[in-house]
Amino acid sequence: MRLVSKRRIRFLIFILVGVFSVCIISRCVVHFQYNEEIKYYKKFFQQKKDGLQEIYNPLEIKQIPGETIDDLYSASLEKELKNNQIIEWSKFAYVNYVTDVDYLCNTLIIFNDLKEQFKTKAKLVLLISRDLLDPDTSAKIDQIKLLLDKIQAIDESQVIIKLIDNIVKPKDPTPWNESLTKLLVFNQTEFERVIYLDNDATLRSSLDELFFLPKYIKFAAPLTYWFLSEHDLEKSYHEIKFKEKQPINLGSYTKVLANRIRKGQMIYNHLPSLPHSLYLNSNNIAQDIISSTSSSSPLFYFHGSKKVSKLKFASNLMVIKPSKKTFDEIVEDTLPKIINKKDKYDMDLINEELYNLKKIIYKQFIFFRKVRKLFKPEVLVLPFARYGLLTGSLKNPKHYSMISNDVLGYKNLDENGDEITRSLDDAVTYSKYIHFSDYPIGKPWVYQSVKDFECNVEKEKSRGLELEPQACSVWNSVYESYMQTRKICSV
Repeated sequence: MRLVSKRRIRFLIFILVGVFSVCIISRCVVHFQYNEEIKYYKKFFQQKKDGLQEIYNPLEIKQIPGETIDDLYSASLEKELKNNQIIEWSKFAYVNYVTDVDYLCNTLIIFNDLKEQFKTKAKLVLLISRDLLDPDTSAKIDQIKLLLDKIQAIDESQVIIKLIDNIVKPKDPTPWNESLTKLLVFNQTEFERVIYLDNDATLRSSLDELFFLPKYIKFAAPLTYWFLSEHDLEKSYHEIKFKEKQPINLGSYTKVLANRIRKGQMIYNHLPSLPHSLYLNSNNIAQDIISSTSSSSPLFYFHGSKKVSKLKFASNLMVIKPSKKTFDEIVEDTLPKIINKKDKYDMDLINEELYNLKKIIYKQFIFFRKVRKLFKPEVLVLPFARYGLLTGSLKNPKHYSMISNDVLGYKNLDENGDEITRSLDDAVTYSKYIHFSDYPIGKPWVYQSVKDFECNVEKEKSRGLELEPQACSVWNSVYESYMQTRKICSV
């Protein structure tokens, strides 16, 4: 006796084909509808942006040039001076975290420079692992206490030292197994805005201007530019110039933005957009929006590309609006997803769960469709050569063009349309925060002096580039300057 008749099998196949067909048709309908709406809104924002107030373009992720950041800061200082609008610096903070004693000296250097050299009035917050102060587990407790005393002595009221519990990845022997502790910065809710800094870096100028990004922005950071190729960059220039029919000269944007800031007008829609080709999977935004939702049926993904974006937010410098809601989401939802996964750390959580570039576009567009006037963007891209330069880039000729043009998809051009390039010396002068990243070379404090790891041009290994001696000289100068500052840590 047959358990299932042929008739029933045919019926089940018919049902499955029907369901699959409905899914395909539904996807096509949604795809068509999204495409039409996207075409409409792209045209709408291009034509109407000059007169818009409190209506933000949801189809783009915006980059903010360094010049515009400075203009916003100057406008805030001018309001304080002329209109007596007092800046409440106690609402702002620079934040470091330390789970390893070797990094504590860098906190002292950074905080001391911020206070004494750069004259910041913002709070200086150190999140330090309580394990480092436990005499049963800490071998260098006397040294740690002396360094903490020096940090506190920078300013008794301005410096805040908080003991924290580490967030540790179980069964992870790597040096990054406590890097998720960084996420505690999202919970510093007594502050309106914080600037988080990794302390394996050298701070070369004040970052106070970053506190004055538009108030609706909850997260801003540079991008991982070092993963991009020359082909990626050329493709992004082509997209802006020919597909979007927008100018690639950054100066044409900064002039308009400066004028709007002076007039007190909104600037978001006039900021340069991050080229879609750098982070979306296809040339069709509608298709990417559909595939970005985690709530859709898996059947909706049969055409989806699995290409992983090269471009992500770097996590060594972040401007954050702390939020209990965001931190609760991290603790209750995102952290459990990643805590036991191999090779997944703080930057992965931030980019895969919190601020995934592709998902941002989806969330922005869906929210905008529902309540257009309530939508406000939450993220901005910071210029990486100013706020996220790697020391390794100073010796990498493939990065030199990017260092001169750190708003991706755009170029600094003169009146004749020729590219304005920066020398390596100028690049270091322009950069405010340089991250030590020269694998396989270790962090500088593991060496006695720069001579132990300095850059030298070896003729037999030279690539014959004229810039090599200059690159070595500039690279060495960054580390020499840093090693001099470490004298403050003598105990």
